[in-house]
Amino acid sequence: MRKILGLLALALLTLGAAGVQAGTITVPGDYSTIYAGVQACPPGDTVLVAAGTYHDCTHETEGPGSTPACVIMKSDVTLIGAGVDATIIDAQSQGRGIFVELVSNVRIENLQVRGAFAAVYGAGILLRQLDDTVRITDVKIQANTDGGVICINSASPILRRVEFVNNVAKQGGGLAIEEMSNAQVYDCVFTGNSSPSGGALIVRADSNAIVDGCIFDGNFTNAAFGNGGALAVISAAPTITNCQILNNDTQGYGGGAAFMSGAGGTFSHSLVMGNTASYTFGLGAGIHTDGSSPLLEYLVITDNHATGFNAEGGGINVNFGPAPTIRNCSIFGNSTGSTGVAGGISFQFGGDALVENCIVAQSVTGAAFYCLSSTPTISCSDVWGNAVDDNLCGTDGGGNFSLDPQFCVPVGFGLRDVAIGAIDANSPCMPGNHPDGPQACGGALIGAVDTSCDTGVDDLPAGAARLVGNAPNPFNPKTTIFFVLDRPGLASIRIHDLAGRRVATLPVGELTAGNHQVDWDGRDDAGVSVPSGVYLYTLDALGETLSGRMTLVK
Repeated sequence: MRKILGLLALALLTLGAAGVQAGTITVPGDYSTIYAGVQACPPGDTVLVAAGTYHDCTHETEGPGSTPACVIMKSDVTLIGAGVDATIIDAQSQGRGIFVELVSNVRIENLQVRGAFAAVYGAGILLRQLDDTVRITDVKIQANTDGGVICINSASPILRRVEFVNNVAKQGGGLAIEEMSNAQVYDCVFTGNSSPSGGALIVRADSNAIVDGCIFDGNFTNAAFGNGGALAVISAAPTITNCQILNNDTQGYGGGAAFMSGAGGTFSHSLVMGNTASYTFGLGAGIHTDGSSPLLEYLVITDNHATGFNAEGGGINVNFGPAPTIRNCSIFGNSTGSTGVAGGISFQFGGDALVENCIVAQSVTGAAFYCLSSTPTISCSDVWGNAVDDNLCGTDGGGNFSLDPQFCVPVGFGLRDVAIGAIDANSPCMPGNHPDGPQACGGALIGAVDTSCDTGVDDLPAGAARLVGNAPNPFNPKTTIFFVLDRPGLASIRIHDLAGRRVATLPVGELTAGNHQVDWDGRDDAGVSVPSGVYLYTLDALGETLSGRMTLVK
């Protein structure tokens, strides 16, 4: 009997311990507000918030402006909603969404913060003085004023799969990482955010953030002579990898990205495409550096346009020293305005960059290079087919040549079946194919992409549909969408805006095998012209669904 009672007691103790470790508070079941649920939550427990919209944002916080907040997090508490479009914290411009300071072991997941306001910064979520045990996952940050999220004062959280949509700030419209903060940002999406500096993201003041696998699409600076349509790096050294910088705009410097005031770090293995510097004296439609020395490597920089009066550097502009190292980049199909000089790279006022193993080709307008009071060193690069000329400027470091790099698909097409910037296996830029012999330049790859035109195609199923892309892009008033069918079949194309609303349907019908194209005139199904912006087009054919992006600019 004593043995049985002992086992029973042990079982009860075990159940009790398990209950302590896995307690759950529900909102609005146990508490009517998220704030009350979090404040009542014991360490180690979870607050589950049901679908609904929550407006309680009157709780005082500390710090600049003492902006009240909807939720104030505590250490060792997990806050989980029912989904990013189901559980919504709507601050209604009355205060900050979530305040997170001096805490650890915190998780915030599966909810949305919108309509927040802060007197100084960090309207959606403020993260201050905390470590990487604070994690924000599967959250949408939307339509907040004075910033979506800020990591400040040695804040180093991990943000994963966060959507930043239509936020506005004084700097870093979607996300700001500042003052020795080493945040890690993975697989996030930034669309429609704006600020004078870093339309989507700013990293500044000795912060060494990690940004990986993120998409920046349709963000912009909202002031003249701003910097970084998508992202701005100022006196900081982040590591930015595997990102897509698409269709962003600046009214100043760096349509895609700007590195300023002694910035460093690494920007690599990313796509910079379709960005613009659209204002007078705009510099660097793709990338701008100003007295900064980041390593720019394995970047595909294409279809960027410096369109303003006296705008310069369709692909990259380098101002002042120290200057970047530009290595293994494919810079092609970019342009400068009618009063600019360099469609490829411009170097100005001591911008003595090192350019190594790069392709600089097919500038739509302008020359490959332009040097003004600068002496860059250019080596082991293919400079070919630029609109004005392929002449080097600065110092010829040897190993340069001018031959067709043999891109798999013409400039201006968004590729789906092969990597953007992929070159033919026989290209002179492939390893060992240098025109001066297989050992020239160490037999190394020239350009960013070492995959050939067959990569990806062999893996497609028999009878596949392939979406080639659209051109022109950006466009006004009309663009053409190109696709291929390997066998006869029905096809249709749907067009949506970035909010997911269907704009138009292009019923193509029954088609033969082969190459096909369909025009879109920028009108919806009712025949009304749609506004400027980024649109998604989707091909439905042969049992496949394939998508691309295009930008209408009026």
